[in-house]
Amino acid sequence: MKNCRYYSLPLVLGATLLFACEKYVDFNGKELLPKMVISAIINAKSDTGTIKISESVFDYSSQKSVAVENPEINLKINGESCAQLWFDTLIGVHSYYKFISHLKTGDRVEFSAHTSKHGTVKGYDIVPEIVAEIKNIEPLWFKRDGFGYLRLLVTVRDNPDEKNFYRIVVRTNAVLINPSIQEVDNRWDLKEVFVDDEILFNTATEKNGEGKTPDYYRIFSDEMFQGKEYTLNIYIRNDNFTENVNFDYVRQSVKVEIHTLSEKLYQNLHSQELASGITGDVFSEPVKIYTNMQGGYGILGIYNVAEKIKPVAEKGN
Repeated sequence: MKNCRYYSLPLVLGATLLFACEKYVDFNGKELLPKMVISAIINAKSDTGTIKISESVFDYSSQKSVAVENPEINLKINGESCAQLWFDTLIGVHSYYKFISHLKTGDRVEFSAHTSKHGTVKGYDIVPEIVAEIKNIEPLWFKRDGFGYLRLLVTVRDNPDEKNFYRIVVRTNAVLINPSIQEVDNRWDLKEVFVDDEILFNTATEKNGEGKTPDYYRIFSDEMFQGKEYTLNIYIRNDNFTENVNFDYVRQSVKVEIHTLSEKLYQNLHSQELASGITGDVFSEPVKIYTNMQGGYGILGIYNVAEKIKPVAEKGN
């Protein structure tokens, strides 16, 4: 017999104080059997995709997650089995599989896995069309508390025919040595996106201050601007190297990506965003993480990418 904690919070009308007590009770319920957890967020423009398989265990049990061994897996694209699907690596208790494919808008991607211990888990998604067009990026440098920042006013045009779901991603590149002296570094660094001045992202779940998890992928829908142009107001932490006297040559650029998400992927990411924002509010109800995997948990979700590169700083010849 196992112990489970619960918290009771009596609420008295007119009272100004809330009193919480803690009590231990015996848990006599049925333990849930381990299930497979699938995590596959697929970029339709990439030739290679990754599928992670893990194991879920019951919170109130003494079970420990272990790697899912030798599952029978199958990946189909438009009903045809993908021939190039293989086991890639094991990290801790997580198994990673890779596949090669060339996805197009409207393709149906189905995945299933089976073991005698976990049963069968299966799910599918449809490759979304690229519906957002990045019309313009206006960069504005500023400083705050001694740090350099770059504000980006990103104008996008939305498709009017349907409800669409997006996320915005920002990457930066800096070349600080003349290409005639050294080969250009083509690496693009992923940046945290700050959105405190943008109403599309301001929700009750927004996290601020020290200890917050960095937000590299900001999700939003076209609910407020469906079928129109809209200018997103975001910013990133970035230094303007033209102000540094030690650099005679500077070429800085940003790459803004607008990912068109399938509705299934958006629902999963949005539920995770809501769940991560519940911290210490005793009146909040638990958020159920959206899953499109039958017989298990997790997400098979697909997105498509539109991107635009914008030079933001230049110095030297």
